[in-house]
Amino acid sequence: MSTASVTAASVAPWIAAQTKILLAQRGHAWLLAGPSGLGQYELALALVRAWLCEHATAQGACGTCSSCHAIEVRAHADLCVLMPETVMQTLNWPLSEKAQEEIDSKKRKPSKEIRVDAMRDAVEFAQRTSARGRGKAVLVFPAERMNVYTANALLKTLEEPAGDVKFVLATDAAHQLLPTIRSRCLGHTMIWPDQASALAWLQGQDVPANQASVMLRAAGGRPQDALQFAPIAGLWPRLPRAVQAGDVSVFKDWTPAQTVDA
Repeated sequence: MSTASVTAASVAPWIAAQTKILLAQRGHAWLLAGPSGLGQYELALALVRAWLCEHATAQGACGTCSSCHAIEVRAHADLCVLMPETVMQTLNWPLSEKAQEEIDSKKRKPSKEIRVDAMRDAVEFAQRTSARGRGKAVLVFPAERMNVYTANALLKTLEEPAGDVKFVLATDAAHQLLPTIRSRCLGHTMIWPDQASALAWLQGQDVPANQASVMLRAAGGRPQDALQFAPIAGLWPRLPRAVQAGDVSVFKDWTPAQTVDA
């Protein structure tokens, strides 16, 4: 899983194009799926921004209204974010008071799955009246981190949503979701960006042009996965010769996932 810090004004062009396509279609639940590194989370966030925006256009959210600001500061009353607690911490989404207290007091570690009690809170959230009067949204990411109990808790709400609530589930492992979850959502397969757009985006993330090309190739054309290579990009030119010489020291600061990708 790879994510980048995203504001409404900095959405990648291939994400913006898909946002426009999906906003033109009707449906209360979307499932965004595809390989990692293509921006599932960013597209999901762009959709909920647009759904809740006070001045949304066919292109998406305005990025300047109070609703957009509330999402930016992670404090929108009509947005429920369902993620593993470890992912919420990484993406700077606040945990519930109860969860934060349990973690702070060392009663347990942050969950790597989407917890059943968080899903129950989301179901209750879906039944409430919109605080801002523009409907509500539930964002689930990564959706494959729902276990069977969490997924079953979501099913009935997906089938019969209460009031004006929309759902967007994002995943890079759709095959791990319950078939009943997949069947209750409109499916969207993530679009791969062209090389020029991906390279321009990487350079916009302060990656030097000469490194961006190498990183993108190493990540198989997936720009957000490529961005994960930024801290070790300087090692890439040394890699072929080091491998031939049997020098494994080049890998000492790499994660197992980075080593496998290499």
